[in-house]
Amino acid sequence: MYQFLDNCTLRSLQCGMILERIGFCIRCILTLVGALALLFALSYPDTLLPPTPDIEYVQGYTLYDFKPVIWGVPLLFMELVSSLGPQRNKIWFFSIITVLIAGVIAFPVLRAWAPELVSRTLPFEDGKLSWGLFYFAIIAAVSFLLRCGLFAYLFHEFPEHNQDENALDANILNPANASTVREIAANPVRTKVRFLFGDADQSIIKRFMAFMHKLTLLRRRRSFYYLLTGALILLWFFLYPQPTTDEALQRDLQVMYEHIQLPDGSYRATPRAVHAALRVMRYVSDTGVLEGETLPQALNWVQVQRAPAQYRNQLLDDSDLRLASIDDVFESRTRFLTVSDGKRTAALFIRTNKEGDRINVCEAVDAGWNAIADDFRRRFGTDVRARFFSR
Repeated sequence: MYQFLDNCTLRSLQCGMILERIGFCIRCILTLVGALALLFALSYPDTLLPPTPDIEYVQGYTLYDFKPVIWGVPLLFMELVSSLGPQRNKIWFFSIITVLIAGVIAFPVLRAWAPELVSRTLPFEDGKLSWGLFYFAIIAAVSFLLRCGLFAYLFHEFPEHNQDENALDANILNPANASTVREIAANPVRTKVRFLFGDADQSIIKRFMAFMHKLTLLRRRRSFYYLLTGALILLWFFLYPQPTTDEALQRDLQVMYEHIQLPDGSYRATPRAVHAALRVMRYVSDTGVLEGETLPQALNWVQVQRAPAQYRNQLLDDSDLRLASIDDVFESRTRFLTVSDGKRTAALFIRTNKEGDRINVCEAVDAGWNAIADDFRRRFGTDVRARFFSR
């Protein structure tokens, strides 16, 4: 009977330990997901709540009023999940440090192959991963100071002593029982030392010293591994090969023709392709590399032959296209190349000579990245033209 009860108790303890470990793993995973969501909210808030000019006409509170602090939602989720059991700081810092290290490792790779995820393509975009990692590192540093410093001090349980070590009996402090200096010197208090054990076992002392030496070596080795890992991550961050200007241009010329085919048979560029196309078009507009070139030479330079024939016809369509960022009522320019993913559009406009066989000017136009910026630019251009033609 007692053996049966002991077995049941042992099994209950084992099941409790297993459930505790499972709960710990679930909390780690959920907090890690929250940390990823926090980094995403800090890096790409415009993806969560795209800017829209219509929001200024909405009365009352909306989600856009909380957009500057939207990153607080995953932060509160992390705090809630990590606090559901013991070892909350261990789970918290495991998630924070893991995501921070992963972001630092991914940063140079994304900067080389997908720079639109790391930095702004246009000045009115959100901060992307560069600013997101910066704010994430600040949150990690502040949480370390609060959790391991301030909170550990404020909520630390100090031991309670029933008797003060420095307290003395009132009889001892009575001046009537005091002794003079001469009396104390004549009758010094001698404490007889009484050893309870025999001579020390030197073998035990040697084993203890060897054990402490091993612990010291393990601690130093662990610190060395931490420093080595940090150094390798820094070397990876700063020494990962980045493309030159020409290499980045060739990369974008290749990426800008990535596309998908829709069920209706039409084609649509990928978001990565639109960003690459805009970078290429801005390079063409800023450097004037196509000025003076014929149309076939310009098509050969932008490597439009990379696209399939049907998609190529869509890219080179020069019919009128209304873009949200411009008012082209009074424009006299030709749409030369257009890449769109259905939301964002990158277009290259040209102006030719009198004969129409050579390019004089190239202009890159973007639309769809930021609805508020597009509305402002369209209205501003209309106002300028209205004032100009009213003279």
